Amino acid sequence: MLLADGTEGKALGYALARVKNRPGSALMHSDVIMSLDQIAVAPDAARSGIGAGLLEAVREVGRAAGCRRLVTDVWYFNEGARAFYEAAGFSPMNVLLDQPL
Repeated sequence: MLLADGTEGKALGYALARVKNRPGSALMHSDVIMSLDQIAVAPDAARSGIGAGLLEAVREVGRAAGCRRLVTDVWYFNEGARAFYEAAGFSPMNVLLDQPL
Protein backbone atom coordinates (compact mmCIF):
# COMPACT_ATOMS: atom_id res chain seq x y z
CA MET A 1 0.00 0.00 0.00
CA LEU A 2 1.30 3.42 -0.94
CA LEU A 3 0.02 6.61 0.64
CA ALA A 4 0.28 10.15 -0.70
CA ASP A 5 0.20 12.56 2.19
CA GLY A 6 0.02 16.32 2.07
CA THR A 7 0.41 19.07 4.57
CA GLU A 8 -0.38 18.38 8.21
CA GLY A 9 -0.35 14.63 7.54
CA LYS A 10 -3.60 14.71 5.58
CA ALA A 11 -3.92 11.73 3.21
CA LEU A 12 -4.38 12.85 -0.39
CA GLY A 13 -4.58 9.43 -1.99
CA TYR A 14 -3.53 5.81 -1.87
CA ALA A 15 -2.70 2.86 -4.10
CA LEU A 16 -3.08 -0.80 -3.21
CA ALA A 17 -1.07 -3.18 -5.37
CA ARG A 18 0.48 -6.62 -5.14
CA VAL A 19 2.96 -8.81 -6.93
CA LYS A 20 1.44 -11.91 -8.51
CA ASN A 21 3.52 -14.90 -9.52
CA ARG A 22 1.55 -16.78 -12.14
CA PRO A 23 2.78 -20.31 -12.85
CA GLY A 24 2.88 -21.49 -16.43
CA SER A 25 0.33 -23.90 -17.86
CA ALA A 26 -0.69 -25.29 -21.20
CA LEU A 27 -2.70 -22.09 -21.75
CA MET A 28 -0.38 -19.43 -20.34
CA HIS A 29 3.31 -18.65 -19.90
CA SER A 30 4.57 -18.11 -16.38
CA ASP A 31 4.76 -14.46 -15.45
CA VAL A 32 5.41 -12.07 -12.59
CA ILE A 33 3.05 -9.11 -12.71
CA MET A 34 2.17 -6.12 -10.57
CA SER A 35 -1.58 -5.96 -10.01
CA LEU A 36 -3.00 -2.55 -9.13
CA ASP A 37 -6.09 -3.39 -7.08
CA GLN A 38 -7.15 0.11 -6.01
CA ILE A 39 -6.09 3.69 -6.49
CA ALA A 40 -7.92 6.71 -5.14
CA VAL A 41 -7.33 10.43 -4.73
CA ALA A 42 -9.22 12.77 -2.40
CA PRO A 43 -11.73 14.85 -4.39
CA ASP A 44 -10.08 18.14 -3.41
CA ALA A 45 -6.72 16.82 -4.70
CA ALA A 46 -8.04 15.47 -8.02
CA ARG A 47 -6.19 16.45 -11.20
CA SER A 48 -3.16 17.63 -9.23
CA GLY A 49 -0.78 14.82 -10.23
CA ILE A 50 -1.33 12.75 -7.08
CA GLY A 51 -2.80 9.81 -9.02
CA ALA A 52 -0.03 9.91 -11.61
CA GLY A 53 2.57 10.01 -8.83
CA LEU A 54 1.01 7.03 -7.08
CA LEU A 55 0.86 5.13 -10.36
CA GLU A 56 4.54 5.79 -11.02
CA ALA A 57 5.41 4.65 -7.49
CA VAL A 58 3.51 1.40 -8.12
CA ARG A 59 5.49 0.94 -11.34
CA GLU A 60 8.77 1.46 -9.48
CA VAL A 61 7.86 -1.10 -6.82
CA GLY A 62 6.87 -3.56 -9.55
CA ARG A 63 10.11 -3.10 -11.46
CA ALA A 64 12.12 -3.60 -8.26
CA ALA A 65 10.19 -6.82 -7.60
CA GLY A 66 11.00 -8.15 -11.08
CA CYS A 67 7.53 -7.66 -12.54
CA ARG A 68 7.27 -7.47 -16.31
CA ARG A 69 3.82 -5.88 -16.52
CA LEU A 70 1.37 -3.75 -14.56
CA VAL A 71 -2.29 -4.71 -14.82
CA THR A 72 -5.50 -3.30 -13.40
CA ASP A 73 -9.18 -3.29 -14.17
CA VAL A 74 -11.78 -0.57 -14.27
CA TRP A 75 -15.56 -0.48 -14.46
CA TYR A 76 -16.65 0.40 -17.96
CA PHE A 77 -19.01 3.15 -16.73
CA ASN A 78 -16.14 4.93 -14.95
CA GLU A 79 -15.11 7.16 -17.84
CA GLY A 80 -12.83 9.30 -15.69
CA ALA A 81 -10.80 6.31 -14.55
CA ARG A 82 -10.65 4.88 -18.06
CA ALA A 83 -9.35 8.21 -19.37
CA PHE A 84 -6.76 8.35 -16.56
CA TYR A 85 -5.43 4.87 -17.39
CA GLU A 86 -5.43 5.46 -21.14
CA ALA A 87 -3.49 8.71 -20.66
CA ALA A 88 -1.03 6.75 -18.50
CA GLY A 89 -0.36 4.31 -21.36
CA PHE A 90 -2.65 1.42 -20.45
CA SER A 91 -4.48 -0.43 -23.19
CA PRO A 92 -7.29 -3.02 -23.01
CA MET A 93 -6.10 -6.57 -22.49
CA ASN A 94 -9.37 -8.51 -22.31
CA VAL A 95 -13.06 -7.74 -22.14
CA LEU A 96 -15.42 -9.15 -19.50
CA LEU A 97 -18.98 -9.31 -20.82
CA ASP A 98 -22.09 -9.21 -18.65
CA GLN A 99 -25.77 -9.88 -19.23
CA PRO A 100 -28.59 -9.55 -16.70
CA LEU A 101 -30.83 -12.59 -16.43
